[in-house]
Amino acid sequence: MPKPDSNQLTRRNFASGIAGLSLGLASTPASAQLKIGLGPISDIGRMLKTISLDEDDEISMGNDLFGPMIQATGGIYRNGPAQSSLIKFASTIFETSARSAFSWEIVIVDNNEVNAWALPGGKIALNKGILRYVDSEDELAAVISHEMGHAELSHAAKEMRKKAFYSGLSSAARTAAVSAVGDKARAGTNAGMQALSGPIMGLITSGYSRDLELEADLHIANVFEKTGHDLGRGANFYQTLLDIIPTNSKGTTSLFAGHPETVKRLALLQEQSADMPSTGAGLNFEYFALKQTFPTRHIYKRAAK
Repeated sequence: MPKPDSNQLTRRNFASGIAGLSLGLASTPASAQLKIGLGPISDIGRMLKTISLDEDDEISMGNDLFGPMIQATGGIYRNGPAQSSLIKFASTIFETSARSAFSWEIVIVDNNEVNAWALPGGKIALNKGILRYVDSEDELAAVISHEMGHAELSHAAKEMRKKAFYSGLSSAARTAAVSAVGDKARAGTNAGMQALSGPIMGLITSGYSRDLELEADLHIANVFEKTGHDLGRGANFYQTLLDIIPTNSKGTTSLFAGHPETVKRLALLQEQSADMPSTGAGLNFEYFALKQTFPTRHIYKRAAK
């Protein structure tokens, strides 16, 4: 994934780009700086293992990366009614959150890949490609709830401390991050996280470790218990992923973890749905409005443009 220019889309520019599309929730000021403050450290592994991101840091990371990541993955889909419909649809899902400090946001990205992603602090994006394959309100709710789980459960912060994350960093990224944090003049700034923005974005779009993806799946069930959505119908989207992605594909996304693993995740959600009957979430007219713009494709996956 190309490393975005942080000046391409500032938070101010992003806010003006989707003016009128917010959830109407009170905005929570982000922490101005990530509180790294670790002093001179020569090893990237030690730096990331000992880093402790509190909630303000998560909010700051999400706010700092949301605009650049949208820009890097395709830009905002310029359709105000569709954006508004998605925000209204997601609002009842976000109301189930236990993270009261998060200012939840969701946006459609102009990208035909069947994918979605979430940043720390409650920032979620759905590619327009995924909206062309969700075939019910429950499937759309499942996609949003899964991504919400990654932010709700602080998965990015957990993954960054794992060896698999920092061992895969390029030497340039390691040097930049360690230098930024080790420089006493800059200690306490978010320079270290800025140096890691590219790898963080890659992690978020390509998927987390098996245990964290399972946690995000279980979060779907938690949300559906509160909203009344049908878990069995929502889980059907995993079958759609199995149908449209070639069996021998080695690529993963934030929702698709490869065929054998996705089959297991589908079975687990279906098993859970047997013990959790739907109470009926009711017809959601925002979903039907979205389907006017993104009618469901049942036959084949078109190449991304």
